[in-house]
This record gives sequence, structure tokens and C-alpha cells, in this order.
Amino acid sequence: QIYQRLLAMDQPEAHAIVGRFLKEKPLMDLYDSVLIPVLSLAEQDRHKGAIDTAREEFLFLSINEMITELSEFPVAHDSSQAGDAAAESAPAERLSARVICLPANDRADEVTAAMLAQILERAGHVALSLPIAHASLAEMLALLEVRPDDVICISALPPYAFTPARTMCKLIRERFPKVKLVIGVWGFSGDTEKAKARFERTQPDRLLTSLAQAVEQIQELIQPKAS
Repeated sequence: QIYQRLLAMDQPEAHAIVGRFLKEKPLMDLYDSVLIPVLSLAEQDRHKGAIDTAREEFLFLSINEMITELSEFPVAHDSSQAGDAAAESAPAERLSARVICLPANDRADEVTAAMLAQILERAGHVALSLPIAHASLAEMLALLEVRPDDVICISALPPYAFTPARTMCKLIRERFPKVKLVIGVWGFSGDTEKAKARFERTQPDRLLTSLAQAVEQIQELIQPKAS
């Protein structure tokens, strides 16, 4: 419904559908079950040449606007167990660890990286979402001064997610061989172990397929081990 409304450039009705959804379900579900599939449909149509530039631009701007507005959505409404568990863990012990969310290739990846950063922030993490780099990836990572306890998450949306994600993964592994690195291939329904094997010697620590899974598994990577 939302995709059809956005293609019709009917932003008020798209916002109304989101509002009705959030009265019953948490923000995490909106992103995983609704907005990421909308972006995936748009990507498929874009690659087929079935969506014109004006509608594509409108769709991205509208979803970006929704994400910005939803940053004010009360955390209490987000009943995700993964989010609650992360929020309840000791924040003082993990303030130094940042999650750096990078888009693998294009605007859809950039939007999903922003969603991930927002969800992680709501769960109590320090998360940075970076736009598509105008500088080279190496220059951008140097400016960030990546630290040993940081987690880097590459955000990639099918249908053409693996090639750019693999290229970025290789570059990051070469520069920061010990940094914790995860890849989100949002909505991917195939075998994740076989998918990880496609990265050959530069495999990520985790390959994730949903934001809910990302919050849970990134928490595991960051959580200090009990002494």
C-alpha cells in the first residue's frame, strides 16, 4: 500500500498508513516489514527501468522524511525484545564502542543505513550513519579514526547487494584487519552461510538479514565479556 501511495506521489496517505501501523506494532517492525520491502521494490523497478526519476526521487525523499520524523517516536512504543535487551545492558561499559553504518553502493543502501543507526541509537548504542561517500572509502575511514572496539556495518539492499558489499568488505578488511565487521543484506532470504562464503577470505564477522537481528548480534559483538 505504501509503495503504491508513494508511486502516486500521495505522501499524506503514505504517512497515514505508517501511523496506523505504529499504533499496533513497534518501529523495528515498520522498518523490517514495511519500509525495507518498499525500498527493495523500488530498487527492483529502478533496475528494470519501470520507475521514472521524479517518482524515484519522491520516494527516497518521503522515506527519508519519515525516518527523520520517527526519530522522535517514543522508545516505550518499541517493544522489540532485542532493543530492550540492548537498552538494559550496562551503557557505561560500552560508551567507547561506536557502530559505523556505511551504505554499500546507492541511495537505498544509504536509507537503510540511516534506519539501522536510528534503531541502534534507540537501543542505547553510539551509532553513526554516513552518506554515500564523495571521498574514497579509505579517506572516509581515515577521517573517522576507526578504533579497535568499533563495529563497522555495511548496509546493502538486494537485488544487487553482494558485489558492492564484497568490494567494500575487502577494502575495510585490508585497512582494519581486526575491526569487527558486519554486513546487512536486508530482506535476503537465502542461505546466510553460503552467502558469507561468497566473501572468500574477507568474510564479515556476521551477515545479517533484518534490523532486529542486527541489534541483537551487534550487541553480542560489543558486549564486554564477563571477567
